Amino acid sequence: MTTIMLADDDPVALDSAAQALTEAGFRVVRVEDGQQALQEVLSRKVGLIVMDVSMPQVNGVEACHCLKAMPKTSKIPVILTANKKDPAARTLAERTHGSVRILRKPFTPQELVSVAKQLVKPKSLLL
Repeated sequence: MTTIMLADDDPVALDSAAQALTEAGFRVVRVEDGQQALQEVLSRKVGLIVMDVSMPQVNGVEACHCLKAMPKTSKIPVILTANKKDPAARTLAERTHGSVRILRKPFTPQELVSVAKQLVKPKSLLL
């Protein structure tokens, strides 16, 4: 079972995403900001990170840059969730050469699950 880390300071968004991904068969770890995400990802095996762009302390864009710079976490796919008008997310996918996907808010739980399944490779293919 793949573990997905959810990082969002909005408890409603966090609950909704966690429920959808859990029902789709993923294990979910929740954190409330980018700083926690960076700490947690180093202490556990994570197959995907879903992170909001606008968070306190370390925002999603800063956390994503840190993740992509560290050898241990650089290959973990990232989905950044962002409001349609958020300028920080607009060019991030281009600057990270496609290793980061942007999911524009509002999105449905089904959209999140669909993108997550596209980015997480089944274990049987890795053998």
